[in-house]
Amino acid sequence: MHEKTESTMTDSTPARLGFIGTGTIAAAIVEGLALSGEEPILLSPRNADIAARLSDRFSHVGVANDNQAVLDQSDLVILAVRPQIADSVLEDLKFRPDHRILSLIATVSLARLREWTAPAATVVRGVPLPPVARGEGPTPIFPPDKEARALFDRLGTAIELADESAFDIFTAASATMASYFAFAHSITAWMQRHGTDAAQAHRFVAQMLKGLSETAAIAPDAGFAALADEHQTRGGINEQVFRTVTRDGVIDNLDHALDDVLRRLRPE
Repeated sequence: MHEKTESTMTDSTPARLGFIGTGTIAAAIVEGLALSGEEPILLSPRNADIAARLSDRFSHVGVANDNQAVLDQSDLVILAVRPQIADSVLEDLKFRPDHRILSLIATVSLARLREWTAPAATVVRGVPLPPVARGEGPTPIFPPDKEARALFDRLGTAIELADESAFDIFTAASATMASYFAFAHSITAWMQRHGTDAAQAHRFVAQMLKGLSETAAIAPDAGFAALADEHQTRGGINEQVFRTVTRDGVIDNLDHALDDVLRRLRPE
C-alpha cells in the first residue's frame, strides 16, 4: 500500500488517464495498472466510496471535483458509467479534439459514442473483465487501436476486432460471468446440503474449475466440445450429469439467453 501525501497526487496533477465512472470494472483496471506502473490516474467522484478507497490505496490515483475536471486533466478518458445513465452523464461534458476515448459502456454503439464525445477524434470500445485487476483475462476492443491494445495487454490480453458486429458477439459472450459463478455455487451448495464443510466444498470446486480452464488454455487447438467428450467416460458419472443437463435444456437455454443479449446490443 502506498502512503498518500498532498504533493503526490492532487486535482491539479496532469493525468494521462482519467475515468468517468468509478465502478467495479474501473476499480479493477486501476488495480491492474498499479501492478505494472504508477502513471497518474484521475477518477470521477460518482462512486465516492470506491474512488476514495482507490485514492487512499495508490499514491498516483486522485479524485477530481467533478466529471469535467477529469476531462480537463486527462488525455485518455475511460467511460465507465452504467448504460442507463450514460446519456445524462455525458451530454453536458466538453470533450477536446485531442482526447482519446475508451468506452466500457457495453450497450452503446460506436456511432452514438462519437456523437456524445465530439469533437474527440479517437473513440474505441472495450469489454474488460474483472480479472484485469490481477493482470489476467482477455479484453475485446473495437476498432483496432495501438494505445488501447497496449493498455489491455498490460492487463491481460487485448483482442482487436475488425468490425462492430464481432465486438457485439464477444460482448454478449462476456455476459455469462454471473452464470458461471451461479453454476459453481449450485455445486458447492449441493455438497453442503449433503454434509460437506463449506470451506472444503468451495476450495474443491474453485480449484477444479481453475484446473479445467487451464486445460483448455494449454490446448487451444482442442475445441470445447472435444474436451467435453474427453472428460466423460461412457457409462460414467460425468456422462450421466452431462446427459441430464442437456436433456433438461440447460445448454439450449444458454444459447437463447445469449441470443437475447445480442438483440439488446443490436437494437433496430
